[in-house]
Amino acid sequence: MTHPVLAFGATSDLPLLLAAAVPAALALVLTAWAIRRRGTRPQKRLGGPAVKVAAVAALGCTAYSADTSWRFAADYLDMAGTAERVGMFAAAELALFATALMARQNLAVQGAPGLPGTLVWVITTVQVIPAYAESGPIGGTVRAFVGPVMAAMLWHLAMGIELRLRTPGAASNGLLAVLGREARERLLSRLGIAARDRDAAQITRDRATARAVTLAARLAERTPEQQQSRRGRRLTRRLSKAVGRASVGTDPHQRAQLLDQLAARRHALALATVPLPSPW
Repeated sequence: MTHPVLAFGATSDLPLLLAAAVPAALALVLTAWAIRRRGTRPQKRLGGPAVKVAAVAALGCTAYSADTSWRFAADYLDMAGTAERVGMFAAAELALFATALMARQNLAVQGAPGLPGTLVWVITTVQVIPAYAESGPIGGTVRAFVGPVMAAMLWHLAMGIELRLRTPGAASNGLLAVLGREARERLLSRLGIAARDRDAAQITRDRATARAVTLAARLAERTPEQQQSRRGRRLTRRLSKAVGRASVGTDPHQRAQLLDQLAARRHALALATVPLPSPW
């Protein structure tokens, strides 16, 4: 695909320069206003120089993303006219900045970024598409990361939208955050490392103990003839190895844990008929 080469020294580039300068200036003014408003709550304010540098870097990344949108508008959206491209190419960048401001306002009023905070990342995801369309897998990755992705991250930091930075120890209750935490906890539980404050050796012993309990319960369900069969002898060997890895012979606590779990498994049938006091 071909499009006119824009040389910064040419007179015809004045609309392009204005198109890039006007949104950037507007974003800079709004950022300065937002940062100044934060001065009324010094206890929640981040470091002044850090916020300013993050805002400047966010503007640079937004301009980087705007360049991708400008090229994409001509190459894939058939926006050949300069005026049309000037009016449309920065729509996503301004929308990203607007949703970031609304997320900041929601955080100040409601204690959470809410829907605008989610829309920031939705817009960022959509802006990744032009980056890959213009520059392919390698160049598109650079354009996407340095442009929309870093812009969204830096706007979060510059305007204090990140909930954990504003309130240390707080957890977001947004849908994506809840789903992410749930998936992480389920994965840790599946891997057997959900319990904290355990070293690698203890994790290995706990896994071997659970494995030994399972194998012992399976052997207990077999008849003496089945236990002497080829499969039964194989289960016995696996049980012996699991007991050795669990260190139940030298660790009284681990041995008690093994016996308690095995007793619960072998007498599970009695649970159906255990007498219970009436709650009424």
